[in-house]
Amino acid sequence: MSRAFDGFKASAFLVLVGGYLIFNYPFMQFVLGELFLIVILLGTNVPRVLSRMNAIVFLFPFLLWWSWGFGHLIFDTTGQGSWALRDATQLIDSLFLIVGFTLAGEPRTVARLAYWLRPIVIICCIYAMLFVYADEITAISPTLPGASGQAIPIFGAYAIPSTVLLWGAVFCVIQPAQGPAIRMRYLLVAGFLVAFALVVIQARTTYLQLLSVAALLLILRPRALSGLGLAIPIFFSILIIISAFDLRISGRLTSDLSLSFFWDHIQSIVGIHEKAHGGVASAADGVSLRMGWWNRLYDQLTADEVTLITGLGYGIPLTNFSDELGVVTREPHNSVISVTARLGLIGIFSWIWMQVELFRVGFRTYRDCRHSGRNDAANFILLVLAFGVLTLSSCFGEDTMEKPYNAFPYYALWGFVLRIAYQLRTEASRGHPNYSAPEVVGISRRSTS
Repeated sequence: MSRAFDGFKASAFLVLVGGYLIFNYPFMQFVLGELFLIVILLGTNVPRVLSRMNAIVFLFPFLLWWSWGFGHLIFDTTGQGSWALRDATQLIDSLFLIVGFTLAGEPRTVARLAYWLRPIVIICCIYAMLFVYADEITAISPTLPGASGQAIPIFGAYAIPSTVLLWGAVFCVIQPAQGPAIRMRYLLVAGFLVAFALVVIQARTTYLQLLSVAALLLILRPRALSGLGLAIPIFFSILIIISAFDLRISGRLTSDLSLSFFWDHIQSIVGIHEKAHGGVASAADGVSLRMGWWNRLYDQLTADEVTLITGLGYGIPLTNFSDELGVVTREPHNSVISVTARLGLIGIFSWIWMQVELFRVGFRTYRDCRHSGRNDAANFILLVLAFGVLTLSSCFGEDTMEKPYNAFPYYALWGFVLRIAYQLRTEASRGHPNYSAPEVVGISRRSTS
């Protein structure tokens, strides 16, 4: 019975990871992640798990984040009701660190995740490239009722196409060499995915994401960076072909593509839109709108010292903007500002410290695996690091971490990395060089080269 239940948990986890990454916003309407969280936590000895986590990561910022956040949530729920729970999605989803750490204690779960990440990434990228048919897909898609009564198409809700495409590119460039021909195919696919994200998705966060993941590879895997570099000639080749044959590619903002469009697009990040192309002008105008939200929150937070330290709390919208359907925009399109506004200096201090601790452990564990020849395990950790960088780098222009389809895989995958780090530490403390968590779980074998 226990083995069957472990298998069910592993399968459910894979379904949730795939569902959130592929379908994004519609999938989170089913609240399956929250139900899974409750089931796993009820069957977990949480103090024991936290004790083990404390062996490889400084636990204080995590405990401060959870204790302060949930204390705030309990208090705010009494006054604001269910909206407080909705606003606390990142706080709740951060508990998937514990879930991921717990699930990774079962060797077969880690092996299955490492195996199924490949098809999940491939499906995510293929689905993301159907973005060019987003309107057609949405038109024929069945719908779900949203929290504000709006109809939500199940298919065609492309919330994070750039993230999954760039993640797919990283997956390709870090693949082990299996001959020059196969290696070149991986590099060409990686370059195409990056170029597709730039040419078709046309999201301003893509530029920051691309720079961030390039910096990560430069630090940890410099040779793999050349694969992303192939995106440059592919990108210019696409632009030359478009100009030569006067082609129209249905991009998110415009089908009139040129170098001047991309320069205008980059400038729109800071609100510049002189002679802007297509939808770039409206995108640039959105910068002043967001700055207005942020300035308004700054005034509210600095009204007194107590509010600055403790925050405004959950359950209240952080903007005064509503769309044509009357749906209020509850987050100011910046996760860092959202955390600060809701939980004050205590909240943002603990949150930033928590991210630093996660990446510190991730970098150290990656290097440990590389130095000991566990290259498959190192690749798995590098994929998690890349997803973390892609997710966090989009936080400054979007409410990324307030969406479960970002926060669930982000924190759950980090839980797996922490567990691998714990197993490696256990191996070292026991002095058994033949025992290795990555070997046992099937992620990696020691290199014989």
